[in-house]
Amino acid sequence: MTRAPALVVHGGAWDIPDAETAAHLDGLRTAVTRGRRVLERGGSALDAAEAAVVAMEAHPAFDAGRGSVLDRDGAAQLDAGTMCGATLRWGAVAGVRALDHPIRAARALLDDSEGIAYGARLLVGEGAERFAAEIGLPHVAPERLIVDRERDRFFAIRADPTYHPSRGIAGPDSEPEAGPDGKPDMPRGTVGAVALDAAGRLAAATSTGGMPYARAGRVGDAPLVGSGFYADALTALSATGWGEAIATVQLCARVAARVEAGEAPEAAARAALAAMRAAVRWPGAAPATGGMIVLAADGTPGWAFTTPRMARGGWSDGGEAWEAV
Repeated sequence: MTRAPALVVHGGAWDIPDAETAAHLDGLRTAVTRGRRVLERGGSALDAAEAAVVAMEAHPAFDAGRGSVLDRDGAAQLDAGTMCGATLRWGAVAGVRALDHPIRAARALLDDSEGIAYGARLLVGEGAERFAAEIGLPHVAPERLIVDRERDRFFAIRADPTYHPSRGIAGPDSEPEAGPDGKPDMPRGTVGAVALDAAGRLAAATSTGGMPYARAGRVGDAPLVGSGFYADALTALSATGWGEAIATVQLCARVAARVEAGEAPEAAARAALAAMRAAVRWPGAAPATGGMIVLAADGTPGWAFTTPRMARGGWSDGGEAWEAV
């Protein structure tokens, strides 16, 4: 059965400052254009999701690729994952420092028809970078991933002895809820895309630079299948937010199960985020925050977030492209 192609993208859910919204909108517009172009030319959902995420990894507005937040060593460490709903094949990388497009390495692991990775689906650190080199993906100097905005943020955090990585924010209709130290939210700018192609196939892709001032080697939800991304025959999903909380509840898998049970995509996303926020209450941490995008096999899109803002955009065949922060 021929389907009307569709695409939804996100650029992170947090208290995005007014001064950064224009850049976010520009990045979303570029991502939607790139993914839409693939679908309009008859390309696969997997190709469209990858193209959209590659565009956001290249755009300095987001916490992914160039523009990523910095860890305690003052460097970017990147994670990414992607999944094909038609085959349930997936690939992911984590903790890479010399790839500007980790989603391409994740896609290569998904494909890996030559068996170079010996069946591996998730590679980390040096092993992931070595795999990327073997298949011809270019490496970049790590400093090329760093932008002035994140260098300034790194020094401000390092000078603050009260910094805590959990910066809680209340829902979109509430006043911002400060973190344990009363300070404003920190970026959770993970990017992602979900796509439906004309053949009815779904796909999802997620990429991130992680959490500001994280310990070297920290891995969040983005490269974990069922947590930061998931796709099957019925649903494609990409999440963003506090990675530890999202991984704890397997957020994307939970939403997919609710959609399979007959719940509307957006309602399922809102319910799962609310359940996560109620369940994950760790000492010293603010309530869990997050957001996600969902696309059902009939082309119905959905999104939900617990933060004041989430950068998001989309397009469907026969409709106009849009973006919002």
